[in-house]
Amino acid sequence: MKPKFVILPLFLFTLAFLGVRQSADLYRQSAATYFNQANLGSDDFRRMQPGTYVMEQLRTDAEQTGLSPGELLAIRLPFEHFCFGSGRAWTAARYEAWRMLFFQKNQSGYERVCQAYAAVWDDVRCFPVSAPGACYENSWMFERTYGGQRGHEGTDLMPPENIAGYYPVMSMTDGVVEKIGWLPKGGWRIGIRSPSGGYFYYAHFDSYSRSYGVGDRISAGEVLGTMGDTGYGEEGTRGKFAVHLHLGIYIHTEEYEELSVNPYWVLRWAEQMRER
Repeated sequence: MKPKFVILPLFLFTLAFLGVRQSADLYRQSAATYFNQANLGSDDFRRMQPGTYVMEQLRTDAEQTGLSPGELLAIRLPFEHFCFGSGRAWTAARYEAWRMLFFQKNQSGYERVCQAYAAVWDDVRCFPVSAPGACYENSWMFERTYGGQRGHEGTDLMPPENIAGYYPVMSMTDGVVEKIGWLPKGGWRIGIRSPSGGYFYYAHFDSYSRSYGVGDRISAGEVLGTMGDTGYGEEGTRGKFAVHLHLGIYIHTEEYEELSVNPYWVLRWAEQMRER
């Protein structure tokens, strides 16, 4: 029989080991089930705010892992809760380990979140304005009053000079024309559905580059038309505001047929592509 002074430490070590293992299992299970409670209609999700550090890391992470930006953000979501502001670098091995665990423990919940982020991020290939000096700010939900008080569901890109019909607007993604023509708020606009399901809305054109129809296929980088100041009235209304491009991004979820998300950080991401 072993002395008590040998058995007791072994017993305590075993308890500690089992406790740590159980705690780790609970942590992994909690991370996996987070996808079920992640509210894709919340203000936190719609702000689409990866933060500067994480956004800059996305490209490197995508290259190292072979995963898309949307899936990278989905994997990080249970740990950073929509803000992605920790600034902690992830290794390719860490991404892959959590990805496999999420598939094993909660594939449907994980894929639901992946699809939402993919619709916003995965198809973006270029910045929509080529003019040097074009500027934009994070004006998400700034107050607008035309047609009633509302929040600004997009980002406005302003050209270097207030000249209509001069600055070209390009499609950020491949896709299919889903809407075309006049809207009182948007003037001459075009809406393009990207392959991953995002709806990219470009508004206030001065004119289109060609005659578009619903169902036409679009390539990323294709010139859609030129910036203008159309809208805020009946068809043909101009001059109610400065020349600019309004960009909106909308996705479809189980709960929402059309959910607007903030394009600002997506534009920052696209601008990185232009600078490479």
